[in-house]
Amino acid sequence: MQNWKLLTKENWDDFEALFGKHRGVRGGCWCVFHQVGSGAANKLGKQGRHDFHEARVKEEGLATGLIYYDEGVPVAWCSFGPAKLFEQFERSRSYQALQKRDPWRPDWRIVCTFVDKDRRQKGLQAKVAEAAMQAIRQAGGGKVEVYPFDYPDSVKPNYNGTVRLFNALGFTEAERLGITVVMRKEI
Repeated sequence: MQNWKLLTKENWDDFEALFGKHRGVRGGCWCVFHQVGSGAANKLGKQGRHDFHEARVKEEGLATGLIYYDEGVPVAWCSFGPAKLFEQFERSRSYQALQKRDPWRPDWRIVCTFVDKDRRQKGLQAKVAEAAMQAIRQAGGGKVEVYPFDYPDSVKPNYNGTVRLFNALGFTEAERLGITVVMRKEI
């Protein structure tokens, strides 16, 4: 039995419950930062980011990720989708320099994972990343990029996943852009 669902207008309330419990996650991001860029995300503010994401899902019909459930309760989230959906990466100078040197272009991006604070340390980050890979396969597959941060001694949650996690899922390192590690896999 599949424990995840793509985010749609029908299950927006589950996303809102999971993120609302955590005040929109990470300063009220509502998983919008990578969709619009830092300047636009800051201008929107917390409520604006919520409303922007809700409109993308409910009005535009975009599936911006998936919700992972445990016995019907939303416990984790993974933001992923077609590469063009996450335009923030295209604006980064270091990423643009990588693209000039390397012709590899992603079809898909997995950009964030989030696990309910009461469910951490139970392997859910790996499960939600695996679910995203399964959803990508079901949509026809392609080239996938992920962007974990490499914080050597951090104990805070890493919403981008970890290098170790994505190595275990078969991704290989393409480039280090500061603390961000660009990793790739074809599915």
